[in-house]
Amino acid sequence: MSTEHKVKHTIYSTSRKICREVGSEIGVEYEPEALDLISELVFKKLISYGTDLEAFQKHAKRSTINADDVKLLVRRNNSLKELIENKHQILLANKPTEPSNAGTKRKRKQTTS
Repeated sequence: MSTEHKVKHTIYSTSRKICREVGSEIGVEYEPEALDLISELVFKKLISYGTDLEAFQKHAKRSTINADDVKLLVRRNNSLKELIENKHQILLANKPTEPSNAGTKRKRKQTTS
């Protein structure tokens, strides 16, 4: 099974599971065909997001997709944009700080000649 096939299968099964969970909470049942269509839409949307994120990263001449790329991706959806910005702030606040090496110099061993 190829990686793409495994990813597609995972997305399909997860989206169906989420639909069933949300449906049971709000009292809605889905026909199997509707679950298939929703799963396909989710997969295609994620492919589109991935392509857009890669384009943003390449345009910025970077080799890594970063949080700014994700924020740019969701810029037209205000509620999602707010959620992403809040999550990013939480991640930044919880990120361990690295010890600063500012002002410290390494001493070289002196060799005797």
